[in-house]
Amino acid sequence: MRLSVLLLSVLVFFPVFASSAVTEQGTFSQEKHFKGFSKPFISTGSFELAEDGLTWQVESPVKSTLLIKQGQVYTLNAQDEPQLQKGAEPYVNLLQAILKHDEVALAEQFTMTEHAEPGCQTLLPKDDLLKQLFSQFELCVAAEQVSRVRLQEANGNFTVLRFAYPHKEQKQ
Repeated sequence: MRLSVLLLSVLVFFPVFASSAVTEQGTFSQEKHFKGFSKPFISTGSFELAEDGLTWQVESPVKSTLLIKQGQVYTLNAQDEPQLQKGAEPYVNLLQAILKHDEVALAEQFTMTEHAEPGCQTLLPKDDLLKQLFSQFELCVAAEQVSRVRLQEANGNFTVLRFAYPHKEQKQ
């Protein structure tokens, strides 16, 4: 369960780790829907995807930062020092492939089919470990950027991540 929460809470912002050029940055909202509860748990924050890493900063309801650098996952402790999170390494490439919408990398880990909603795909995990956590992903792209990801957990819970890219919108 902790690994699935870690996987769902991944994305951006810590200057020491973000040393290469930023390829995507924006904001997100995450809705975690638990069976038996009528309202989702909602968190919001910002992310920054660089050539060599990813920073995911939750702003509310509780501040936290998740960092991916050189194939490793870190969280920041109370003193803002990075702490290695063991066991998450297999998901690093997956998270980056989803955010980049790297169809070649995604096809290695999922069976991909078009979804009924335009611009969306259904991704069925091929990996047995991933299948234990998630029954499917739904990935939606608008203007060549990931706009929404829905993660359906094997236990019936699900998470919806929505992304906005305000910096790109301002440049246009």
